[in-house]
Amino acid sequence: MTYPFPKNTLIVPLLLLFSIWTVFFFQSLGLGEYNCYGVFPRSLEGLRGILFAPLFHSGWKHIINNSIPLAVLSFFAVLFYQRTAYYVIIFGWILTGLLVWIFGNLWDDYAGCHIGASGIVYLLASYIFFSGIFKKSRNLIALSLIVVFLYGSMIWGVFPEEILPKFYKESSNPISWESHLSGAVVGFFFSIITRKHGVQRKVYSWEMNSEPDARELMLWEKYKQTLPEEERIALEKKYGEEPKNESDDQNYWFTNDSR
Repeated sequence: MTYPFPKNTLIVPLLLLFSIWTVFFFQSLGLGEYNCYGVFPRSLEGLRGILFAPLFHSGWKHIINNSIPLAVLSFFAVLFYQRTAYYVIIFGWILTGLLVWIFGNLWDDYAGCHIGASGIVYLLASYIFFSGIFKKSRNLIALSLIVVFLYGSMIWGVFPEEILPKFYKESSNPISWESHLSGAVVGFFFSIITRKHGVQRKVYSWEMNSEPDARELMLWEKYKQTLPEEERIALEKKYGEEPKNESDDQNYWFTNDSR
Protein backbone atom coordinates (compact mmCIF):
# COMPACT_ATOMS: atom_id res chain seq x y z
CA MET A 1 0.00 0.00 0.00
CA THR A 2 1.34 3.41 -1.00
CA TYR A 3 0.92 6.56 1.07
CA PRO A 4 0.81 10.13 -0.23
CA PHE A 5 3.13 11.12 2.63
CA PRO A 6 5.91 9.35 4.54
CA LYS A 7 4.50 7.23 7.36
CA ASN A 8 6.32 9.16 10.05
CA THR A 9 4.45 12.35 9.12
CA LEU A 10 1.28 10.63 10.33
CA ILE A 11 2.77 8.55 13.13
CA VAL A 12 4.26 11.49 15.06
CA PRO A 13 1.06 13.62 15.14
CA LEU A 14 -1.04 10.57 16.00
CA LEU A 15 1.37 9.59 18.76
CA LEU A 16 1.20 13.09 20.26
CA LEU A 17 -2.59 13.16 20.05
CA PHE A 18 -2.89 9.66 21.48
CA SER A 19 -0.70 10.66 24.44
CA ILE A 20 -2.62 13.78 25.43
CA TRP A 21 -6.05 12.20 24.90
CA THR A 22 -5.12 9.07 26.85
CA VAL A 23 -4.00 11.21 29.79
CA PHE A 24 -7.16 13.29 29.44
CA PHE A 25 -9.22 10.12 29.70
CA PHE A 26 -7.53 9.23 32.98
CA GLN A 27 -8.00 12.82 34.12
CA SER A 28 -11.74 12.33 33.68
CA LEU A 29 -11.38 9.41 36.11
CA GLY A 30 -9.71 11.61 38.71
CA LEU A 31 -6.02 11.62 37.76
CA GLY A 32 -4.42 14.88 38.82
CA GLU A 33 -7.54 16.19 40.53
CA TYR A 34 -5.74 16.81 43.80
CA ASN A 35 -2.13 16.88 42.58
CA CYS A 36 -0.35 19.16 40.15
CA TYR A 37 1.34 17.20 37.39
CA GLY A 38 2.13 20.39 35.54
CA VAL A 39 5.03 22.78 35.94
CA PHE A 40 4.98 24.35 39.38
CA PRO A 41 7.66 27.07 39.13
CA ARG A 42 10.73 26.83 41.31
CA SER A 43 9.43 23.83 43.23
CA LEU A 44 11.11 20.43 43.41
CA GLU A 45 7.75 18.74 43.00
CA GLY A 46 7.05 20.95 40.00
CA LEU A 47 10.05 19.57 38.11
CA ARG A 48 8.00 16.55 37.04
CA GLY A 49 5.81 18.94 35.11
CA ILE A 50 8.64 19.51 32.64
CA LEU A 51 7.80 16.06 31.27
CA PHE A 52 4.12 15.72 32.14
CA ALA A 53 2.65 19.24 31.81
CA PRO A 54 1.95 19.09 28.03
CA LEU A 55 -0.08 15.91 28.55
CA PHE A 56 -2.56 17.44 31.02
CA HIS A 57 -5.41 19.80 30.13
CA SER A 58 -8.01 21.70 32.11
CA GLY A 59 -11.04 20.67 30.07
CA TRP A 60 -12.57 19.78 26.72
CA LYS A 61 -12.12 23.21 25.20
CA HIS A 62 -8.50 23.34 26.29
CA ILE A 63 -7.49 20.01 24.79
CA ILE A 64 -9.45 20.52 21.55
CA ASN A 65 -7.91 23.95 21.01
CA ASN A 66 -4.45 22.40 21.39
CA SER A 67 -5.08 19.16 19.47
CA ILE A 68 -5.73 20.68 16.04
CA PRO A 69 -2.66 22.95 15.80
CA LEU A 70 -0.50 20.29 17.46
CA ALA A 71 -1.45 17.76 14.79
CA VAL A 72 -1.06 20.20 11.87
CA LEU A 73 2.24 21.71 12.98
CA SER A 74 3.86 18.40 13.94
CA PHE A 75 2.79 17.02 10.55
CA PHE A 76 4.44 19.95 8.74
CA ALA A 77 7.55 19.77 10.92
CA VAL A 78 8.15 16.07 10.24
CA LEU A 79 7.21 16.34 6.55
CA PHE A 80 9.68 19.12 5.78
CA TYR A 81 12.38 18.63 8.41
CA GLN A 82 12.28 14.85 8.94
CA ARG A 83 14.74 13.68 11.62
CA THR A 84 15.51 17.23 12.77
CA ALA A 85 11.88 17.58 13.83
CA TYR A 86 12.28 14.69 16.28
CA TYR A 87 15.08 16.48 18.12
CA VAL A 88 13.16 19.76 18.09
CA ILE A 89 10.07 18.13 19.62
CA ILE A 90 11.92 16.06 22.24
CA PHE A 91 14.48 18.59 23.42
CA GLY A 92 12.15 21.53 22.82
CA TRP A 93 9.56 19.84 25.04
CA ILE A 94 12.08 19.62 27.90
CA LEU A 95 13.64 23.05 27.42
CA THR A 96 10.26 24.79 27.21
CA GLY A 97 9.15 23.22 30.47
CA LEU A 98 12.43 24.11 32.12
CA LEU A 99 12.07 27.79 31.17
CA VAL A 100 8.54 27.85 32.57
CA TRP A 101 9.81 26.24 35.79
CA ILE A 102 12.50 28.94 36.13
CA PHE A 103 10.58 32.05 35.01
CA GLY A 104 6.93 31.15 35.55
CA ASN A 105 4.87 33.51 37.76
CA LEU A 106 7.83 35.73 38.57
CA TRP A 107 5.56 38.77 38.50
CA ASP A 108 2.67 37.19 40.40
CA ASP A 109 2.05 36.78 44.09
CA TYR A 110 1.30 33.09 43.58
CA ALA A 111 2.80 30.20 41.63
CA GLY A 112 0.31 28.42 39.43
CA CYS A 113 0.27 24.93 37.96
CA HIS A 114 1.10 25.23 34.25
CA ILE A 115 -0.44 22.50 32.08
CA GLY A 116 -1.32 22.02 28.44
CA ALA A 117 0.37 21.32 25.11
CA SER A 118 0.20 24.94 23.97
CA GLY A 119 3.90 25.38 24.75
CA ILE A 120 4.70 22.64 22.23
CA VAL A 121 2.34 24.26 19.72
CA TYR A 122 4.18 27.57 20.03
CA LEU A 123 7.50 25.73 19.85
CA LEU A 124 6.60 24.12 16.51
CA ALA A 125 5.00 27.26 15.05
CA SER A 126 8.05 29.35 15.93
CA TYR A 127 10.51 26.74 14.68
CA ILE A 128 8.74 26.22 11.34
CA PHE A 129 8.39 29.95 10.71
CA PHE A 130 11.92 31.05 11.54
CA SER A 131 13.61 27.96 10.13
CA GLY A 132 11.98 28.56 6.76
CA ILE A 133 13.26 32.14 6.77
CA PHE A 134 16.80 31.21 7.81
CA LYS A 135 17.18 28.37 5.31
CA LYS A 136 16.05 30.63 2.41
CA SER A 137 14.28 27.79 0.66
CA ARG A 138 11.23 28.70 -1.42
CA ASN A 139 9.26 25.71 -0.18
CA LEU A 140 10.12 26.39 3.45
CA ILE A 141 9.39 30.11 3.16
CA ALA A 142 6.02 29.20 1.64
CA LEU A 143 5.46 26.87 4.61
CA SER A 144 6.34 29.72 6.97
CA LEU A 145 3.72 31.91 5.30
CA ILE A 146 1.14 29.13 5.64
CA VAL A 147 1.88 28.91 9.35
CA VAL A 148 1.48 32.68 9.67
CA PHE A 149 -1.82 32.51 7.79
CA LEU A 150 -3.17 29.67 9.92
CA TYR A 151 -1.79 30.58 13.33
CA GLY A 152 -0.48 34.15 13.09
CA SER A 153 -2.94 35.30 15.74
CA MET A 154 -1.13 33.12 18.28
CA ILE A 155 1.49 35.84 18.64
CA TRP A 156 -0.77 37.63 21.11
CA GLY A 157 -0.62 34.62 23.41
CA VAL A 158 2.97 35.39 24.46
CA PHE A 159 1.86 38.50 26.35
CA PRO A 160 0.48 38.59 29.92
CA GLU A 161 -3.24 38.99 30.49
CA GLU A 162 -2.66 42.42 32.04
CA ILE A 163 -1.27 43.72 28.74
CA LEU A 164 -3.90 42.21 26.45
CA PRO A 165 -7.00 41.59 28.57
CA LYS A 166 -9.33 41.37 25.56
CA PHE A 167 -7.41 38.39 24.21
CA TYR A 168 -8.11 36.40 27.37
CA LYS A 169 -11.65 37.54 28.09
CA GLU A 170 -13.28 34.37 26.72
CA SER A 171 -11.20 32.08 28.92
CA SER A 172 -12.49 31.07 32.34
CA ASN A 173 -9.13 29.50 33.24
CA PRO A 174 -5.79 31.33 33.45
CA ILE A 175 -3.74 30.95 30.28
CA SER A 176 -0.05 30.18 30.68
CA TRP A 177 1.48 32.89 28.55
CA GLU A 178 4.84 31.87 30.04
CA SER A 179 4.50 28.49 28.30
CA HIS A 180 3.62 30.22 25.03
CA LEU A 181 6.56 32.61 25.25
CA SER A 182 8.98 29.86 26.32
CA GLY A 183 7.90 27.65 23.43
CA ALA A 184 8.28 30.50 20.94
CA VAL A 185 11.75 31.38 22.24
CA VAL A 186 12.90 27.75 22.19
CA GLY A 187 11.56 27.30 18.65
CA PHE A 188 13.49 30.37 17.53
CA PHE A 189 16.61 29.03 19.25
CA PHE A 190 16.38 25.67 17.49
CA SER A 191 15.75 27.35 14.12
CA ILE A 192 19.11 29.12 14.54
CA ILE A 193 21.19 26.12 15.60
CA THR A 194 19.67 23.86 12.89
CA ARG A 195 19.75 26.39 10.05
CA LYS A 196 22.62 24.52 8.35
CA HIS A 197 21.10 21.06 8.86
CA GLY A 198 18.40 19.25 6.95
CA VAL A 199 16.67 20.84 3.98
CA GLN A 200 18.63 23.69 2.41
CA ARG A 201 18.03 26.15 -0.37
CA LYS A 202 18.79 24.55 -3.73
CA VAL A 203 22.04 25.88 -5.18
CA TYR A 204 22.10 25.89 -8.97
CA SER A 205 25.18 25.07 -11.01
CA TRP A 206 25.57 28.59 -12.32
CA GLU A 207 25.77 29.88 -8.75
CA MET A 208 28.72 27.59 -7.96
CA ASN A 209 30.84 28.68 -10.95
CA SER A 210 33.14 31.46 -9.81
CA GLU A 211 34.74 31.68 -13.28
CA PRO A 212 32.82 31.96 -16.58
CA ASP A 213 33.15 29.07 -19.00
CA ALA A 214 34.42 29.32 -22.59
CA ARG A 215 30.94 29.83 -24.05
CA GLU A 216 30.18 32.66 -21.65
CA LEU A 217 33.53 34.32 -22.48
CA MET A 218 32.78 34.07 -26.20
CA LEU A 219 29.35 35.66 -25.78
CA TRP A 220 30.86 38.38 -23.60
CA GLU A 221 33.47 39.25 -26.23
CA LYS A 222 30.82 39.34 -28.96
CA TYR A 223 28.71 41.64 -26.83
CA LYS A 224 31.61 44.05 -26.30
CA GLN A 225 32.24 44.18 -30.05
CA THR A 226 28.73 45.56 -30.58
CA LEU A 227 29.41 48.52 -28.28
CA PRO A 228 30.90 51.88 -29.27
CA GLU A 229 34.61 52.09 -28.49
CA GLU A 230 34.20 54.51 -25.57
CA GLU A 231 31.57 52.31 -23.91
CA ARG A 232 33.67 49.20 -24.52
CA ILE A 233 36.77 50.76 -22.93
CA ALA A 234 34.75 52.03 -19.96
CA LEU A 235 33.24 48.55 -19.49
CA GLU A 236 36.64 46.86 -19.63
CA LYS A 237 38.02 49.30 -17.07
CA LYS A 238 35.07 48.67 -14.81
CA TYR A 239 35.72 44.90 -14.78
CA GLY A 240 39.53 45.12 -14.95
CA GLU A 241 39.76 43.82 -18.52
CA GLU A 242 41.73 46.68 -20.08
CA PRO A 243 44.58 45.35 -22.27
CA LYS A 244 48.12 45.46 -20.88
CA ASN A 245 50.61 47.99 -22.16
CA GLU A 246 53.84 46.45 -23.48
CA SER A 247 55.88 49.17 -21.79
CA ASP A 248 54.37 48.11 -18.46
CA ASP A 249 55.64 44.57 -18.98
CA GLN A 250 59.14 45.83 -19.90
CA ASN A 251 59.41 48.07 -16.85
CA TYR A 252 57.62 45.73 -14.48
CA TRP A 253 60.76 44.96 -12.47
CA PHE A 254 61.19 48.61 -11.62
CA THR A 255 57.82 48.82 -9.86
CA ASN A 256 58.69 46.06 -7.43
CA ASP A 257 62.25 47.11 -6.67
CA SER A 258 62.81 47.10 -2.92
CA ARG A 259 64.20 50.28 -1.46
